[in-house]
Amino acid sequence: MCRRAQADPGHTYALVIDEINRGNISKVFGELITLIEPDKRLGDSNEITVTLPYSGENFGVPANLLIVGTMNTADRSITMLDVALRRRFAFVELMPQPELLPDNVAGVPLQKLLRTLNHKLEALLDRDHQLGHSYLMGLKTLEELRFAWDKRIMPLLREYFYGAGEKLQIVLGRDFVERTELRLGDGADADTRTVYRLKEPKTDEAFLSALQQLATAKPVRPV
Repeated sequence: MCRRAQADPGHTYALVIDEINRGNISKVFGELITLIEPDKRLGDSNEITVTLPYSGENFGVPANLLIVGTMNTADRSITMLDVALRRRFAFVELMPQPELLPDNVAGVPLQKLLRTLNHKLEALLDRDHQLGHSYLMGLKTLEELRFAWDKRIMPLLREYFYGAGEKLQIVLGRDFVERTELRLGDGADADTRTVYRLKEPKTDEAFLSALQQLATAKPVRPV
């Protein structure tokens, strides 16, 4: 890619690294990490080249090569970028854009639904755990909406709130999460426990009604 960009200075080239923080980027770039700095590119004031160990050729990064990395900041299991790498990149935050969704699918206002969910997720977790609009993009029918909800959104929310049923009920409402009081034992030694269970609306009408109520629910207010 660098060779192609160097041979074609009249055009801009881009190298896109998806989920850049899934690997050890400092080790991947190695000593070449210095070469990607704006003022160290070929033709710039502080141009730097290195000699490749196997070919013995001089190597540099041309100014017309863009290096773009994407990362999901909600995934805490992935190593975050170190300071040395961060200062070599400019960062652009891309947040969910509900306005890109259709306003109404099967009677459900998707834009309002996503905004409501994300408002609750930001309040209970943080802004990095908001749902992206891609979960609801391109939906046209009730069947597509139900598949996206049951197979994509619900599993993610269950993972977010594993062991925190009360918070999951705050996010989804009582139509999707029910609270039950269980009495364990008898007499003075009896113990009462609160259990939260997921509910699946039995009919399409019940499912649509639950989503409509969720979309128009009152926002979570700070105490």
